[in-house]
Amino acid sequence: MPDRENELAQRQKIVEAAIDLYVDDRANFTTSNLAKKTRIKKVEILRLFPSRGAILKYFYPLCVMRYKMMAAEIDGYADWPVDEKMSNFAYVMFDLLQEQREFVEEHFVKEIFRASGTSAFQREVESLFAEILAGTCGSEQLAAFFAKEYMHVIRFWIADESIGSERTMALVDKIAAFIGQAIRSNELFYTGGDLLKYLVANNVIKVPFGKAFLTRTMEWMR
Repeated sequence: MPDRENELAQRQKIVEAAIDLYVDDRANFTTSNLAKKTRIKKVEILRLFPSRGAILKYFYPLCVMRYKMMAAEIDGYADWPVDEKMSNFAYVMFDLLQEQREFVEEHFVKEIFRASGTSAFQREVESLFAEILAGTCGSEQLAAFFAKEYMHVIRFWIADESIGSERTMALVDKIAAFIGQAIRSNELFYTGGDLLKYLVANNVIKVPFGKAFLTRTMEWMR
């Protein structure tokens, strides 16, 4: 375990240095400069990461790993309801991503959100969600679905210009409430409709026939 923790700390040091070089001047973002900045040999950096791009992308799954370590230190965390665990993850992740906000704004959408295939970040989130949803019917499928949709939540957060990212916080609250309600009961119409209206109103998703159609549908569901 100590060896794993030491390697994780070394990876984090490399990632943070790489982001500094990338944001400051991309022309200076070389393995040689990274080795000088971290005082870690180039051969060791290349052992841990196959490329400079892989170093930058590792920032995101590293945030998830950091969250897992934080959650492990919370008394009674295992007994928290699913929706509280999911919202806590989202809030803490925003704080972790905020530490490198400039980098995330420049990098996430192009290199993670729009990348072909499933990113290591999405797989790490899916693994965490699978742990949170363990014991829930269809937990693996739900974890995969929520992990994919979580990428949209981050993109929404990046574009959110509201004070304190309050629109994003409201979105997280509604998603968490829907998940909790879905797991605890079959009464999904109200929470599901409330979430859907919020997603459409804030252009997270789009529906056919416009918002008027959505309003009439919600009234019928009630």
